[in-house]
Parts: sequence; C-alpha cells; structure tokens
Amino acid sequence: MPIASVLDYLRGQLDGIPMPGGAPDMAAYVLPPDPNVETDIPTAYVWPVAFGEDRDDKKGGRSMPRNTGLNTFSGVKIMTHRPHIFIVWMGANDDDSFPGIVDFAMKRLRFLFPMPAVVTDPNDGTQSQINDVGEVQDGQIYVRALEDEGYNRYDAEIVVTVAEEISA
Repeated sequence: MPIASVLDYLRGQLDGIPMPGGAPDMAAYVLPPDPNVETDIPTAYVWPVAFGEDRDDKKGGRSMPRNTGLNTFSGVKIMTHRPHIFIVWMGANDDDSFPGIVDFAMKRLRFLFPMPAVVTDPNDGTQSQINDVGEVQDGQIYVRALEDEGYNRYDAEIVVTVAEEISA
C-alpha cells in the first residue's frame, strides 16, 4: 500500500502555511520530533490510522481481474485513506487563536490544487494519483491547562479522506 506517499503529500502541504493571529507558520511532520511536549509553533503530525483497498466497483461486480503477480498490470484500484492530522499548540489561556489555526489547516486541505495530484512513494518510487483531498474532513478540539495556569495546550484531531488510484 502506498500509505507513505499520502502521508508525505499531506505533510508537505501543511508545512510552512501561514497562521492567523501572528502565530508562527505551521511545522508539519510524519514522525514527530522527540519529545516535543510543549511547542509555541503550531505543529501538525500526519499519521495513518484507517485505510482500505477494494477491487469491487460498487455495482455488484469486480472492476478488473485479480492481479497475477508483482510487476503485472490488471487495472486500477481505488484505495481510501483516512489519515489523522494532529495539531498541537501552546498558548496563553486567554488566546483565542487556536480555532483559527485549525481552520487554516482545514482550508489548506480543502483548496489543494492541482487535483488530482501525482504522488511518489518515498520507499519504492511507485507513483499513484490522489483525489478528493479535503472533500470530507471531521475533527475535534481539546484544551488542557498546563502547570503554569497562564498557558494552555491546545490539541486538534482532523480526519481527512483521501482517494488514491493505484495500478494493481
């Protein structure tokens, strides 16, 4: 599965986007820096949580015959990814910027262009095409007081649906 190509694409799209309210530009990672327990930079972590692959054409039949082996082609399959994007930021307890930070990340995903986009798996160089990034997004926001009660840790989790076409 080309999971890595989708994660790398999303990370690249979120890394460096401007933030509202004078906050620094967003930093995005697939593997977070360790330990990064407190950050005053809005930070996004992209991680695979749910994904699936289906040969069924959703009309009661199969869209193509089963592939007969490595490096053979029998058609195109659609994979559905539902990566989770975790956004972390520390701010003053009276700072209302975090919902805007989450909005900016979601807006970036909503208006990606060009779409479809060709992506390359960083592990084996296989290319595939992704579609519909940002068409479906779900999320939650959490806030927790830090030991210094003048600051809060703000966390958001955004689930994004991505369709990927692979040769199979």
